[in-house]
Amino acid sequence: MKKNICVRSVALLLGTWLISAFSIAEAIEEILVTGSKRAGTVMTTPAAITAVSGEMLSARGLDELSELQFYVPSVHVGEQLGSKKLAIRGIGDFQLAPGVLVSVNGVVQSSGTSSMLSSMDLERVEVMRGPQGTLYGRNSNGGAINYIAAKPTDDVFGKVKLGFAEYDHLSIEGVYSAPISDSVGIRLAFNHLNAGEGWVDNLMENFNDQEQGEKTNFRLIVEAELSEALNAELLLGRSEVSGPWDHHAFKSVHPELANSSVGLPLVWQGSPVLLTDAPWKIYTGSNSDSNREYDIASVTLDWKMESVSVKSITAFQDWYDYFDGAADGSSVGAFQRFRSIDSQTFTQELNVSGQSGDLSWISGIFYMDDQRAQELVISLPGAILANFIPFPAQFQFSQPTYDTKSLGIFVDATYALSDSLRVGFGVRQTEDDFTDVHTMYTNAYSVEEDRATAVLNDACGGLLTTEWDESAVTMRASVEVDTSDSSMVYGSFSQGYKGGGMDTSVCEDPYRAETVDAFEIGYKATLGDGTTTLTTALFHYNYADFQVAQVVDISASVKNAGDATVDGVEVELMSNITDGLSISGGYTFLDSAYEDFLNVDPLGAAGAGVGFIQNAGNQLNNAPKHSLNVGVMYDVELSTGGNLSLSMNTSYRSRIFYREFGNLDDSQPGYIVVNANANYTSSDGTYGARFFIHNATNEAYFTDLVTSNSQYGRHVPWGMPRQVGLEVTRYFGSK
Repeated sequence: MKKNICVRSVALLLGTWLISAFSIAEAIEEILVTGSKRAGTVMTTPAAITAVSGEMLSARGLDELSELQFYVPSVHVGEQLGSKKLAIRGIGDFQLAPGVLVSVNGVVQSSGTSSMLSSMDLERVEVMRGPQGTLYGRNSNGGAINYIAAKPTDDVFGKVKLGFAEYDHLSIEGVYSAPISDSVGIRLAFNHLNAGEGWVDNLMENFNDQEQGEKTNFRLIVEAELSEALNAELLLGRSEVSGPWDHHAFKSVHPELANSSVGLPLVWQGSPVLLTDAPWKIYTGSNSDSNREYDIASVTLDWKMESVSVKSITAFQDWYDYFDGAADGSSVGAFQRFRSIDSQTFTQELNVSGQSGDLSWISGIFYMDDQRAQELVISLPGAILANFIPFPAQFQFSQPTYDTKSLGIFVDATYALSDSLRVGFGVRQTEDDFTDVHTMYTNAYSVEEDRATAVLNDACGGLLTTEWDESAVTMRASVEVDTSDSSMVYGSFSQGYKGGGMDTSVCEDPYRAETVDAFEIGYKATLGDGTTTLTTALFHYNYADFQVAQVVDISASVKNAGDATVDGVEVELMSNITDGLSISGGYTFLDSAYEDFLNVDPLGAAGAGVGFIQNAGNQLNNAPKHSLNVGVMYDVELSTGGNLSLSMNTSYRSRIFYREFGNLDDSQPGYIVVNANANYTSSDGTYGARFFIHNATNEAYFTDLVTSNSQYGRHVPWGMPRQVGLEVTRYFGSK
């Protein structure tokens, strides 16, 4: 009933938008983008790129990376124990070696820290689709997401925003920006969320609900004009996340094992075992906890001379990630997991760019030193379902340290053959050196009447040290043709490289680097006197040594899946229909497949244990065949003063597979997410308010899937249910 009422309300809201007098539409404002490391716009860049302004992020409440996927074509964001798993056009997947690069003000984020990012006080977000191996180097096969923070203002500006939402969510955000001299300006931003009630209900008494706790972000930017030619920027930031945010709910495979209302009681050592596959509910006999801390300090120096510019970006990042709790969704907390990661990353980029006649160019060098220490303990203590589906008890302890050094040298240029024809070329040489030192212990549990004991085995034969290096050359070539003053056609070839790595949960040789060759043809046009923009792209990817992650027993491992292909079509449209009414939308079709990939399925057939599966022709993980987003926004000046902006966005994803074996039990069926916002701004611009409904139809969907060899089910993190909330903002000074 509640769902039907909500749908009718949304439909009524949309209907009121359309009952207005049509007036002359304004031209769409162009957003400056720097994803190509040179200033341009979305419509003049020969690549598939989407830019979302800071105002749009704020108006639609896109305060986390996971929300962006409902507004940008081809982007999928999953989550596993608090770590974001980004994929663009089906490419990305797992945390240790991500396939989508994320940067903040040009600083490449260290692995895993994208889960800490907040869309707080941003100028814009740029999403670049397709391999970025020339300009960005390693781990950008799927694309790149660039966060650009808002800069200090010439005049004093500030705001304070208070938020209230369901599940006892209380939030505060503040911004202060001001010049402190004629040549120096500062901008300070912070936000804090206190989620007092978890939106995943733990049905076990005296144990925590999940998805609750606190999140805090802080950022300081100092800009200084050191001379007429030299500018400097200091960025300091810190993020903290604490509480039981990270849940893995039970997803039934065998219907006998779960009842969506109360769960099915089983017996283990005389104690009941309760399971449920109901959305946003869980049986967890463990008070899971997590804590993440992220610090960043960067200095950017920008020299602008007569014909050449030199930019230096120096950054240090520190990341700590801690999780302790159950990951099986059962009342006995069978699948216990402890993980801690402590990482320090130093990066330095130096680039030189210029314009010489019809030639524009950029060249640079990039260096990274990433050091990481990790502890991981996983236990599966005993045959919980021994009378139904036997499985062995297991235990694993590993303590790896990594040291990754990467050096890249690149050059990229565009030459104008005529006023309407341009060609581009780029090349990058990457050298990676890896050192991995780790120990790993495993055991077979002995389960007795009231206790479990274990004998540890040195799985790797003592301290295992592995050193190896990789190198890659990635290239880019493009042709751009202006078909009119407001339209262009482009064709491009680009390559990507995702570094190999070491499985610290197994005693095997490193997995190999993944490479991709991508071909793309695109069309971009500005229509209707600037009121409409249309971009389309047709692309084909050839992957070699495609990397996939899987769980064997209780160990996560990475395999090279041989070759894979992706064919796709993208369409993106924005249009100001009238002075107040605008629409936007995007559609992506993906046809993805493994070419020849024989792999072990740790689940196997029911009762048969581990088996080999030929996965040729199966759809890639995180690659729905169809994805669609449609947005409507209506702005109206109120007769009583002030402005009211109403918006609604609907996003659809077809079936998403999370394992490579083509099993429907490993997939999320197609789903739709609807978000609605109403924004009010006072006539003098000093007050604002936003009323929002997230996931208005209360759609139940999960964002990832994890398995073990238990065969009794999969474990999933649910997407957030419907949430209604209100934000009130007070502005000070001049924007």
